Amino acid sequence: MVCELRYACFIFLAALSVSASAEMTPSALEFGMDDTLFVGDSNAGVIYAFDLPEDYRARKEASPYNLLDVDGLVRDELGAEFGSVIYHDLAVHPVSRDAFVSVTFRKKRKERSSVLAIDRDGSVREIDFSKASSTSFSIPDAADASVTFWRDIPAPTLTITDLDFVDGELFVSGISNGEFASTLRRIPYPFDKTSKSSNIEMFHAAHAQTETRAPIRAMTVVNLDDVPTVVAAYTCTPLVTVPVDQLSDGAKVTGKTIAELGFGNTPLDVIAFSAADMQGKVSSYVLVVNREMAADLITLDAIKAAANGNGLTEPVPYLGATAGVATTTLPMAGVMQAADQDNDFLLTMRRNLDTGKTELVSFRKGAFFRLSNFISEYNFPDYEYQEDSFSQGTRMFQNMLKADEGFPDQSR
Repeated sequence: MVCELRYACFIFLAALSVSASAEMTPSALEFGMDDTLFVGDSNAGVIYAFDLPEDYRARKEASPYNLLDVDGLVRDELGAEFGSVIYHDLAVHPVSRDAFVSVTFRKKRKERSSVLAIDRDGSVREIDFSKASSTSFSIPDAADASVTFWRDIPAPTLTITDLDFVDGELFVSGISNGEFASTLRRIPYPFDKTSKSSNIEMFHAAHAQTETRAPIRAMTVVNLDDVPTVVAAYTCTPLVTVPVDQLSDGAKVTGKTIAELGFGNTPLDVIAFSAADMQGKVSSYVLVVNREMAADLITLDAIKAAANGNGLTEPVPYLGATAGVATTTLPMAGVMQAADQDNDFLLTMRRNLDTGKTELVSFRKGAFFRLSNFISEYNFPDYEYQEDSFSQGTRMFQNMLKADEGFPDQSR
């Protein structure tokens, strides 16, 4: 009898979640254990956890993405009106390595939202969440819907700004309806109606003040000397570290500002990964993908050293000055979202600055650029590589990138 009651209760809760999900507006995406897909509905202040059907989990051979007109593929699948598709987030399935994308679009003059699975061959599937068992978590003290920014941006759009799943916990950044608006939540999964909510303040060197309201826009959790630590990026663009053990329920936490990366920018993603250089040496990195600036690549060792230091406590000397941990600027213009694809590649969704089309393309780790973005000396038909080791190394490197990007016929 107890088993029957538990089963009935589970079916009832799952049915409630699926029914609610039919009206959800997916924004943030994150994969967890056992292929669980977390979907954050920031407007509603709800996080759904979907156990995807088996046919989404097929393991596939690792290979790069080179899809140069995602808008067309999405319109064909959804019947969306031309120019109406807005992309919110990108996540990579941990087994199939397929791209999962959350979108909003118009169809027959009605706005709809969806999550799509996109394969490397260009096939697109709209996720049928009615076939996936699910549970949900409602965020307490969500942002106040009566508050707006720039007249028409409701505060609830910032209730969930990023998701990161680590060691059985879902980390959720955003704002709450409180005096200290910037909030970082730790939610155990499977959901049990409990969570730990901490308010975060940090010193913003470009603004010359301590800030409590501005939310974390993008984050990741890394181990620094075996200490789990949140690495968080804010608008305009301080980089901040917060040890996870400080994030107790109700705590007011001061993060350590380890870098000022540049003004007038919104960070889109913070990604931790390892990559080998051309000599085969493997290093760990954190990549900050930005909306208005080039991407910033930072070694994990540099972040560790900065987190063990005093942090930034004084304003930068002038508007536009950077400070703190050293970064390498990467040529990743137009990127809207990014994710760690596999051992060899980073996956990005970007806007082509020439055509305006949305692309889903991979960047090889260690190279961090797309060779086909450029026309250079090497591309002219009468160019000849010299016999020295540097020139031959360049030739091999370029041939590898040509194959990655769908141009193996142009290898030389």
